[in-house]
Amino acid sequence: MTFAAALLRWFDRHRRDLPWRREPSPYRTLVFEFMLQQTVVATVEPYFHRFVARFPDVAALAAAREDEVTALWSGLGYYARARNLRRAAIAIVGDHAGLLPRDEATLRTLPGIGPYTAAAVAAIAFDRRAFALDGNGIRVLARLFAVREPVNLPATRERLRELGLSLVPATRAGDFNQAMMELGALTCSPRAPDCGACPVRAHCEIVRLGLVPGDLPVKQPRAARRPVSIACAVVERAGCVLLVRRQPGELLAGTWALPATEVSEGVPAEDAARAAATAQGVVAAARPIFRGRVRHVFTHRDLTADVFSVGEARRPRHAGGADDPARRWIARDDLAGLGISSFTRKTLAAGLPAALNVMKR
Repeated sequence: MTFAAALLRWFDRHRRDLPWRREPSPYRTLVFEFMLQQTVVATVEPYFHRFVARFPDVAALAAAREDEVTALWSGLGYYARARNLRRAAIAIVGDHAGLLPRDEATLRTLPGIGPYTAAAVAAIAFDRRAFALDGNGIRVLARLFAVREPVNLPATRERLRELGLSLVPATRAGDFNQAMMELGALTCSPRAPDCGACPVRAHCEIVRLGLVPGDLPVKQPRAARRPVSIACAVVERAGCVLLVRRQPGELLAGTWALPATEVSEGVPAEDAARAAATAQGVVAAARPIFRGRVRHVFTHRDLTADVFSVGEARRPRHAGGADDPARRWIARDDLAGLGISSFTRKTLAAGLPAALNVMKR
């Protein structure tokens, strides 16, 4: 039996009941593939349900405001995905008559769609013969072909993509791609692969050579995360808290956060918090009050935030408000309607504990 035939037979018996498989459509495929970038299935499932309920088709998503989209994405992380998904929907409506392109090359012209997402959508939504190389596929192929080169090198990844494509059958390309992902998730796992239950064991080079499955794939060590210290300012006014929108190029761009600034060596964190508030037009009172410390690990940064309450000495005559696109005074009950990252939730919980219950609603 060929590799593809054995894998598909197993997939037909063992595929998980995932929400995007129940009512498949090109749009739903696009949404879940964006959500699954760097995020596991268990985390994505509830977000997917809420997202497609609010934006059931590409036209609804294209017509939405960015804040509406990022609010539903709040807590899922990697917020550029949400902004790019909305931009892709706008392009599909404006340039493709509301129809998702069917081929990889055209899909890659849409915002936020790279080689993996283009291949996944082309295969799963339109049964085009393509191979989407994700983390599960990398692991399966590295073991299947006993690839010893570091898989985080571009040349190795391209080799794995070509090997994967060589296995894709002429029909059921979408199911094959999902089966490879499923195999990596359920059987060919990172630390404890169940080789005895593997449906393609007879085709596996690592088994033939008697190698230890857990030794592959090999990765070059990642550079250490850069430690960063910041100070956040909690400024309240008439039951509202001041939030600012993170700008393009900044960490968590497009999301709403407390005013913050990096703490320079030798500068007290409370002075940095006051400076962050002052930069937003706040006339700060004498001494900020320390509320707590938050640590959050990002892909490339290990972030520590000291959170301070910064009182106002007086209210400026022109303080900025609803008309300022980068600064808002938000009532606590309205926090749940904004795109707020997990990191910002932590800082709000430290500086404004009552806000946490609102964001959990």
